[in-house]
Amino acid sequence: MKEKIKLSLLLIMMVVLIGLIGILAYNGVKAMQDKVVNPVATFELQDYGTIKIELYPEYAPNTVTNMIALIEAGYYNNKVIYGKDEIALYLARNANDEESKGPMASLIDNNIESDSENDYEYEINGEFVANNFEQNTLRHEKGTISLNRSDYSSYGLKEEGYNSGKAQFSVIMQDSANLNGVYCAFGKIIEGLDILEKIYNEAKTVQPEEGQEESTIQKFEAMPIITNATVEKYGIDYGKPEVHEAFDIQSYINDLYSQYYAN
Repeated sequence: MKEKIKLSLLLIMMVVLIGLIGILAYNGVKAMQDKVVNPVATFELQDYGTIKIELYPEYAPNTVTNMIALIEAGYYNNKVIYGKDEIALYLARNANDEESKGPMASLIDNNIESDSENDYEYEINGEFVANNFEQNTLRHEKGTISLNRSDYSSYGLKEEGYNSGKAQFSVIMQDSANLNGVYCAFGKIIEGLDILEKIYNEAKTVQPEEGQEESTIQKFEAMPIITNATVEKYGIDYGKPEVHEAFDIQSYINDLYSQYYAN
């Protein structure tokens, strides 16, 4: 009798153990299936190599969607790394574009005809805490990418500056806590940071001419060219970004002058 009880208990324990192993295996497989795979952008740099950027839609969904749309439209091809300052490299400007004009809406929206009256230069809202976007807690650490924007605070136009991001972005080259919460970090370099360090440390910069006001951004003499940009979305459709017409600061200033002289 005792032997039968022992055998029964042993069988019960084996069934329980097998059940536990099955549950653990199921949960492991389910966790792998449920894991979100972030998109990865690849930028090929002429004469330097390739950099890869993991994008974080869970922190800055519209900013990531905007970059994906621009990559797929070919916007970043033949743009340049145009300069640096004390903390960052600056990417994605035309080599001769002093005005830093951004992309047009027709580039990412097939319903808008290029150069038509409905076409316009666009911007996106800033996804960071100071702009009441609480979910972006990414820090501006070395290797982080951050969307460039304008600062119109001297004109009392804080909101217009916060929502002036377009397509150009920076790669942070040293931890910069002062940017946290006031600029939109939305990805990180996962391959090729050594290439960017080489550019940052070794590329020659243009010296300002005598009497010329020195900019905080030092431009490179030979600007590294982004020959091609692609993105791996792992089967996820990110759709189109939400955009608005770009704020025209020059028109705003002209209006101020007109009102001043009219009075």
